[in-house]
Amino acid sequence: MAERSIDKRRILILILDILVVLSVAYAVLGMVFAKDNSALVTGGRGAFKYYTVLSNVFCALTSLVCVIFMLARKDSSLPVPLYLLHLAGSCVVSVTLIVVIIFLGPTMGFGIMFVGVCFWLHLFAPVLSIISQMLLRPQSEIRLRSTVFAVVPTILYGAVYIIVNAVNWTGKSNPVTDMYGFLRWGWAIGAILLVAICLINWLVAVLFRKCAGKGKTN
Repeated sequence: MAERSIDKRRILILILDILVVLSVAYAVLGMVFAKDNSALVTGGRGAFKYYTVLSNVFCALTSLVCVIFMLARKDSSLPVPLYLLHLAGSCVVSVTLIVVIIFLGPTMGFGIMFVGVCFWLHLFAPVLSIISQMLLRPQSEIRLRSTVFAVVPTILYGAVYIIVNAVNWTGKSNPVTDMYGFLRWGWAIGAILLVAICLINWLVAVLFRKCAGKGKTN
């Protein structure tokens, strides 16, 4: 009975992660080859300046790695390093979804947040990845300090975001480099927002760790 339960968990995780990979590939290719540059849709390589796009691509890659591993091992549990990799991918798209709901939606309008390619990157892939992460189990318990690894991608993006805006600073927020408008109220508020996002990222990782419990269940 337990064996059958593990098999169902594995199949569901595989389905979810495969859908994440396919939906992100579809959405990102749609952005890269888009002919228009309307709100939240930037064609060509410019699409890769957005945290939304980069977080989804990273998540899709981590999902793909885990799918390959699970198909080879026929097990729903992952070695701790691989689990942490998947955790980081799920956390960054969780941040994308949370930022859309609590910041971008209210400031830019929810009407453009979940249409076209944004539907796949802002909602569909993040939600599926979150469910997949909640179902995943590491082969041994994850230490609390290990959850910091899940924040590294967001810290790196934030560091680059700050550097690029500092280099191009003209005394006010530049919509080309400050795409999300974090600096429209000045550097102090912008820094607070970026720190808050990193904190949210870590708290999400802690919640996922709690879902994992002590690891593999038989």
